[in-house]
Amino acid sequence: MGLKTRVYVSDVDNLGDGRYCAGMGVEMIGFPIEENHPRFVSTDKFKEIASWLAGIKFAGEIYDAANVDLSAYDAIESVITDNPALVKELAGQGKSLMYKIKVEDFDAVEHQMALLEADVDTFVLEFSNTLSSEDFSKIKSLTEEYKVIIGGGFDENTVNDLLDQASPEGIALKGGSEVSVGVNTFDGLVEVLEAIETDEWV
Repeated sequence: MGLKTRVYVSDVDNLGDGRYCAGMGVEMIGFPIEENHPRFVSTDKFKEIASWLAGIKFAGEIYDAANVDLSAYDAIESVITDNPALVKELAGQGKSLMYKIKVEDFDAVEHQMALLEADVDTFVLEFSNTLSSEDFSKIKSLTEEYKVIIGGGFDENTVNDLLDQASPEGIALKGGSEVSVGVNTFDGLVEVLEAIETDEWV
């Protein structure tokens, strides 16, 4: 079994999330690697989690400052931020750069993407409201020019409509919280992944 699109799961801070994502065929998981983040993953914890996982890529989530020692997180292949002030510095770290944008106005988003495209490999567009057919059309026009991952605005009932009509590079989901050792609250992640399961690997 596999998933019909690429999936990025952010805010992973425990092995339970990581093992579930790897088993489901998620392509990449992101770890908060800034000490001021409430779900901060230290280098030791990251290495412990990563050592148990195979066939999955790792991203480092950096939002406030670019002074994180990425060499200490040697298995990380990509960095994600939503801070335009960090783009140039993070782009020079030798990692693939993903940039997160909260979408309120499509014209403003497209303008921002055009300004950053020289340094950004993939854009992660986050939506707080349920996506409409008109939104799918606008996303489609962006996916024809940029690598775009969609976060939010869909659930297990609409994710396949998003994939079919907007053709994004993939989707973004959030990891759950480990309420006790081995017990996780996945908050909709499981349902969406099950909705896009396929017999063919992407």
